Amino acid sequence: MQRTLATAAFTLAVCLMQPALLAAQPKEQNGVSYINGGVGQDEQNAMRALRADYNLQLTFATRQTGAYRSDVQLDITDARGGNVLSVVNTGPMFFAKLPPGVYHISASAEGKTFKRSVRMGNAPKEIVLHWENDSLEDPGVQD
Repeated sequence: MQRTLATAAFTLAVCLMQPALLAAQPKEQNGVSYINGGVGQDEQNAMRALRADYNLQLTFATRQTGAYRSDVQLDITDARGGNVLSVVNTGPMFFAKLPPGVYHISASAEGKTFKRSVRMGNAPKEIVLHWENDSLEDPGVQD
């Protein structure tokens, strides 16, 4: 009886975790690995567990208070303007493994487009965009 209950509890736990694990499954575009998700606490925990594997870490929020958004059109180009990633319905967390170099990030939602430039190496770079508080303008390459 106890073994049956333990097996049932384990099976239920796996089923409940399945959406979070699926959200954190790596995808690839143009040779760049990325993960996207973070809707709900389980997905956020799954994303954070994989965070160290990605050098670009983006978070999208509505306000400084931390209300997240997951409806962002994300485009990343290289220094020459070549398309690296183009992903719809991104967020609230997006992690990518980019080769060293300079990249231009464009994040759009609600008719606003944020521009950021970043120089990537092996060390992680974290960028948080707040739709109500941050400037749309690119402040220049972030090292």
